[in-house]
Amino acid sequence: MNASKFTVTRPSRKKLFLISLILVIVTAAVTLFIDGYFENRQRGTESIYHSGAWGELEELDVHIEQPEEYVGFEKVSAEGPLWTFGTLTESAIHDLLLSAGVTDEQIRKILAFRLPGTGSIVILKPDEETLLSFSPEVRSKLYLALAQNPANRFAVAPYFISNDDLDLEFQGHSKISSKTRSFIKRLLYQRNGFTYFSDPETVLKHVDSEEERFDLLKALTVQNVVQMRLMIHPDSDIDKPIHYWGLPTPGILIKDIKPFFEGMKRLPSGGSISILYLLPPLARERLFTTPLPPTIGSSKMPDCHWSALNFFAMTPDQRMSDNDFASQYIAQNYYEIGKPGLVGDLVLLLNAQNRVVHSSVYLADDIVFTKNGINFAQPWVTMRIKDMVGNFSALEPVKIAYFRRKDM
Repeated sequence: MNASKFTVTRPSRKKLFLISLILVIVTAAVTLFIDGYFENRQRGTESIYHSGAWGELEELDVHIEQPEEYVGFEKVSAEGPLWTFGTLTESAIHDLLLSAGVTDEQIRKILAFRLPGTGSIVILKPDEETLLSFSPEVRSKLYLALAQNPANRFAVAPYFISNDDLDLEFQGHSKISSKTRSFIKRLLYQRNGFTYFSDPETVLKHVDSEEERFDLLKALTVQNVVQMRLMIHPDSDIDKPIHYWGLPTPGILIKDIKPFFEGMKRLPSGGSISILYLLPPLARERLFTTPLPPTIGSSKMPDCHWSALNFFAMTPDQRMSDNDFASQYIAQNYYEIGKPGLVGDLVLLLNAQNRVVHSSVYLADDIVFTKNGINFAQPWVTMRIKDMVGNFSALEPVKIAYFRRKDM
């Protein structure tokens, strides 16, 4: 039997060189893509660009946390959770838990762990096995029931997990172990379309070190904010953004910003301007900062209403911290509109009774200037409306209403 004959054709040196060159280019491109991907993931998200009457905005979502100096004020005990029911009878507590979807067997175990020495006030300490056995749906209903008593602080004010993505919020926190992250995910629950977490005390019992404890508490304060820059290209129509940002804003004069815009436009590749330079003095001075803690005898801390209604003020009016005065001021000086479209429009969150639970100021696109709470550890930020709504939807859904100044 004759052996088959075959010929091996070797590629020429030129072909080998071309193949090697292609492999080098592909490898470099893949490396750059991967490096860019992880760089953007680490710093938040990739920039996005939205154009409108405000010009072309470069928007970068960034995760910021409370300063380390303020995280130390967070009083979280590893001895909890402790559920306070006030002076409710055991029968009333049973009915309340049952209505939330807790089973009779689970209720029996919960009622067996009553804290002694609390007089007529009923405080229960649920065992961990029972607490972990709740489904997210039951947990949501149960913690809403617990929120009826302000003593149950983490039911009343849970941690908001933006975009339902715990891993993204915890990026950069290497001290938080994978075991702790998995544990937290078991305790998340949804309400009104957003994700929340109310059990730091349960998780802290399993944290291995003080360093991890501090890192976890800091990570839980994260907020998804937006850094903005106005893009100017050689072919940009700069008149529209000049008038959008300059006309309604005291302290921002067209004579000052127009030469800056024109200078950027003359650059061969254009340029960009931080939105900070286009905000009125109060917002410009405070953006991405937190107030100092109050001192004994000091006046009321600035809250969302104070921040929103003083947005254009050269000298802040301290009366804006008074809810009744703020409501009267809005009624006298603003009118309701269908959607925001000018810098300074109010974006208000209302509860089911149409009471204002939060005030903010529209800037551009879907972004507002806001201070989420009277807490001194809460910074002034620029934030997407969706994330702001999530911060205030933990207990009940909120409605959005828009108002514009009568002189605009």
